Amino acid sequence: MDRIIAIDVERMIDGRGGPPVERALVLIEGDRIIAAGPAEHVKVPDGASRISLGPRTLLPGLIDAHVHLKGWRSANPNDILITPHPLAALRAAADCRKLLQAGFTTVRDCGSSLGPHLRDAIVAKEIPGPRILTSYRGLSQTGRVETVTWAVDTTPLRQHADGIDECRRVVREQIGLGADLIKVSITGRVYAPQSDPGQTAYTLEEIRAVVDEAHRMGRRVAAHAQATQGIKNGILAGVDSIEHGIYLDEEACQWMRERDTALVPTLAYFHRIAALGEGQGSPAYAVRKAHEVVEAHMKSFALALRMGIRIGMGTDFEGSPLFPHGENGVELELMVQGGMSERDVIVAATATNAAILGIQQKVGTIEAGKAADLIAVPGNPVENIGVLRDAEFVMQGGRVASSRIPEVKESSL
Repeated sequence: MDRIIAIDVERMIDGRGGPPVERALVLIEGDRIIAAGPAEHVKVPDGASRISLGPRTLLPGLIDAHVHLKGWRSANPNDILITPHPLAALRAAADCRKLLQAGFTTVRDCGSSLGPHLRDAIVAKEIPGPRILTSYRGLSQTGRVETVTWAVDTTPLRQHADGIDECRRVVREQIGLGADLIKVSITGRVYAPQSDPGQTAYTLEEIRAVVDEAHRMGRRVAAHAQATQGIKNGILAGVDSIEHGIYLDEEACQWMRERDTALVPTLAYFHRIAALGEGQGSPAYAVRKAHEVVEAHMKSFALALRMGIRIGMGTDFEGSPLFPHGENGVELELMVQGGMSERDVIVAATATNAAILGIQQKVGTIEAGKAADLIAVPGNPVENIGVLRDAEFVMQGGRVASSRIPEVKESSL
């Protein structure tokens, strides 16, 4: 029989959007929550171990719905092609530890040849890190990203697929290689010299082929979509989430609301390129385009809020100094600056993201039956969202993964 752990804390936010619970208690057996609520309503069994978190707020483990676990350490996207794969893997493993210590107990990897291997190593408890759902390598239409002719192996970047039959074949291939979901780029992008975020890419028929094949095989589809018409093509084709959504309009938002298509806006990505990219060595074309899209992106985010779109939280961070894993919480602050309430931002990064990933029965809220993925932060994030960047305690699956609270020791990893 698994031991029972009782966690008491001054305040608990369960991720379901309600008011914080003052003087809360959570019971954990093995890797699962068996009870949670006001302390006076939760009976602690005899012999239970106790963890007292004191004047802090307990929340569900955070979820970043858009990361890249590539082991990048440069703002030049082609530098990964001259980085030995073993070195990139070691760096990506270090990033996994940083993510977990920062309170991100689950992430969705939207494009990395390392993703399936990191996921499996974490499941086997061989390395510490968040629960990973990975797309393996993202699909891209030929000509929408830089064609690299000098590299022997371009597989760390992405996978090209053109035409309906080829799109279907590549989806099958990626699932066979361990993909939990499919990521497809259906518009141009900021970080590519020969395409523009206002351009469409894949045809509606090609996107439908990707979606039909993925859904038939039980996988969801995340679509890199920045241009208005490309976003609409993705919605009509049935993608499960729109990533970025720089140029939304009311019609697109209406369609998303009708179809329950989620938006993962990744606000921090473009803000950081515009503000910090030049000093970090980003290509000049990327800095220029980021400056051009930041205002439109924030307007689209505000429109999505007004239109009642289901909004998740994702960063598009990949480990370089410009997009460092471990600092992903900056996205939460930008979402608040963009008009989303602190309470709704917390839900976006927990319960909503769990639903976007299709694992809402396992994680995302603090309630009986869910995995014991928990974090504790100082202060009250409903009053100051910034405290979520200071995870003093992280529990994953009932094990203390990280603790800066002197009285609470970290479990052996």
